[in-house]
Amino acid sequence: MEEYPFDIHFHIENDVLDSFKQEGELLKLCQQILIEEEQIGDVNIILTNDAHVRLLNLEFRKKDKTTDVLSFPWNDEDILGEVYISVPQVARQAPRFENSFENEFKRMFIHGLLHLCAYDHMKPDERKEMRTREEEILGWKIY
Repeated sequence: MEEYPFDIHFHIENDVLDSFKQEGELLKLCQQILIEEEQIGDVNIILTNDAHVRLLNLEFRKKDKTTDVLSFPWNDEDILGEVYISVPQVARQAPRFENSFENEFKRMFIHGLLHLCAYDHMKPDERKEMRTREEEILGWKIY
């Protein structure tokens, strides 16, 4: 197996999932994204609940509401950052986007990682660039 200059860790908090069948696929996807984006550093992916994400959103973004994904880049040579995903929020929004939970989760996973790779969506041109990259990655075949 190929060695990568970083580790990716999944943390499931608060019993938000009975099983996590996507871990292997998402691990490979994360590795490929980081390689293509030339990013080095460990990544923590935290799967959590609405209350936890809402608290983080309030503390760091001054928004008192839950959201689907939050990313926190670190200023550390060994750690690229953390991505928090609200599993219940992803489950609620998947039908709105005519998506399965698994596909919506993958989309939020990619979105969070791209934030760690310095993508943003505050301005229209940034939003277009980020959305284009998300769609490109969603089309990858990862084995």
